This record gives sequence, C-alpha cells and structure tokens, in this order.
Amino acid sequence: MQLNLVLAFIVAVGLSGCGGSESSAQVPEVVAKEPERPKDAPLIAKQLAEGKISALIFMDRVRKHSAGPKVLDLGIVKEMLADTGLDPLNDIERAFVTGPGASSQRAVLFAEHTVPEDRITALVQNVVRQSDPPGEVLRGPPNWKVRVQKKGRGGVFALLPPRFVVIVPDDLADRVDEFALTGGLPGPIGEEAVHLFVEDPSTTLRARGAPHVPQSISSVDARAILRGDGGVTIQATGKSTPEQAGDDARRLTRSIDDATSVGIGPFRIRAFRPIVFSASDDLVATKVDLSSAEVEQILSLAGTLIR
Repeated sequence: MQLNLVLAFIVAVGLSGCGGSESSAQVPEVVAKEPERPKDAPLIAKQLAEGKISALIFMDRVRKHSAGPKVLDLGIVKEMLADTGLDPLNDIERAFVTGPGASSQRAVLFAEHTVPEDRITALVQNVVRQSDPPGEVLRGPPNWKVRVQKKGRGGVFALLPPRFVVIVPDDLADRVDEFALTGGLPGPIGEEAVHLFVEDPSTTLRARGAPHVPQSISSVDARAILRGDGGVTIQATGKSTPEQAGDDARRLTRSIDDATSVGIGPFRIRAFRPIVFSASDDLVATKVDLSSAEVEQILSLAGTLIR
C-alpha cells in the first residue's frame, strides 16, 4: 500500500520598489508536514500470520453494549491479552486479530491502547512476571519487546510508539518492527462494532459445532452492529458464482439451522430464529436483527461449544 503524499506549497512574494528605495522580500517559513502514515496494520498482520480469518473490533463500541463483556470473554483477543495487565474492554480502543483458521492456535494481534505513559514500565514488568517461565526483555523503551511463555506456547509481546500493542508467535519475533511505520487500524465503515473477514470459509471456519460452508463460497464479509436495546444486527455477505449462488444460499441457510437447532421427532427446537440467506448475482447475503434474549442464547451456545 503506497504512502499518502503530502504536496508541498510555494509562496511567492513579489518585490516592490518605491522612489528608488531599496526593495526587500520576506519569505514566510514553511514547516513541512510529515506524510500521513497508512492505516495498513491489518495488511501487515495478515501477511505475517498468513491470515485467512480476521476480525477488526472497535472496543469503544463494544464496551457500551450490555453483551460486550460476554462477547470478549469468548474471544481470542481476551485470550491473547491475558496476563499482560491490559484490560481489552477499557485499555484498548481498536483491535485486529488474524490467523490461518478458526481451529488454529497461531494468530497475530495488533491493537491500539490508551495506557498512560507512566503505566507502561509497570505493565511490561507484569508481563515478565506472569510468563512461565518468566519473560525475557528483548528490547527496552520506547519500543518494548518481551519474549513470553503461556500455556506451553511461546510468543512475543511488544509495545510500539505511539500507542500500539503487537503480539506474535515466537518465530515472528524479528518481524515485529514491520509495524513501526504503520498508522494503525482503519476506522469503521458504518455502525459496525465487529467486522469479520474470511477467505476460503469452507476450510478456515471448519471447527467442532460450526455450520458447514459450501466450497463454492470463496469469501465472507460479516459485520455486527450492537444496538442500544441490547440486541445485535448481523449483516453477512458471501462471494459465490452466478451459477451457484442460489444453491449456496439454500445450503447455508440449512447448515446454520442444523447447527443451532435440535430435531425431536417431527419437531425442531431452535436456539433462535432461522437465519435465511438470499442470492443475488454472485453473492449470498443475510441480515438478521437479534433481540437481547437471542443474543444471550447465542453467547450461551458459543460458550458451550468452546468448553
């Protein structure tokens, strides 16, 4: 991604003379602006992790919602930030996490934090203590980098100016500085609190209890809007082909219904209302408004699957 260029401007001051007096010109000092850094942290993270399933989370929107804490309790962001001293709900404004697939243990996290400068050293010391065995400081301030062990897996925790958090697998320790020139994470496109991007979803979303996704769907773009009434609006679009989209929409509708309901004789008991996909050209899409009660049911179901 190319850097945005800031065009320089030239101020010309005309010389003037009067009655033979000496002419002069004052040229105002021009202060060059530093080029705006591209908000390409998601692209860098995906390249490092070979990420095919990614989530961009706007914590300032999540924390205002009644289900916010429960959503984060189930997410990989909280897991990756565990034992760092960072509270994902209150210390993080935006976070991006990416990995090869839903069942993979390999992931890269990039986040923008709000921790005051006078708390940084204590935070790093806490990261070192919480590691088992204790962490190793690879580099000091202001570009902190610490090697840690957690649940038998190694990783690197880094804090980069101005307010970036990076967590990568241990074998990517030398590539943390690829984030040094980024401008961070992009803002939301609309009202979404979570934006999910999935490539090759039939493979990358394969996990215990997860709905089956047809192989002909090459990618999925999904957004979650957290409403003020405690409910959630889900918008999801999958890329198929004009010939296959209609069948894919029917198969995906049935697959999600099977994964979230139980058949008893001629009856079917559903955890929440059916999510119906429709086809248009080469796309399959759905939009569903879930009530606060349905959100609670989904979170309970997700918690059961994770356990």
